Amino acid sequence: QGIKLDQCANSTLCLPEKPKLVVGLKGATSNFFIDNAAYTQFLFKTFGVTSLDMESSAVVMTCLSNGYPVIAIRGLSDLARTQKGDNTIRLFGSLAALNTAKVVIGFVKSLSINHISRF
Repeated sequence: QGIKLDQCANSTLCLPEKPKLVVGLKGATSNFFIDNAAYTQFLFKTFGVTSLDMESSAVVMTCLSNGYPVIAIRGLSDLARTQKGDNTIRLFGSLAALNTAKVVIGFVKSLSINHISRF
């Protein structure tokens, strides 16, 4: 909490709204790219899913199947066809990556040494 996220990808390309860190929502992950507003609305109405990605599933499955705990921290850069125009991943993907890195660094810094265990 309290991490300042960047709003601009460069000096001329900025998000229309300030990005925000949201904790505790229900995310979903799969092995395919979803860019369909109707499907994302179905997932929200049926399962309460508020975000989707396609990379976390591989990381989570690999960790859990080998007995390692895992936390997925994701940066979102597009709205799966709910926004107007082209998919914004090409415009704001690097900004999402930068802001995600800031959140991960802040998360790691907030960990107490007592919460870190050896494997």
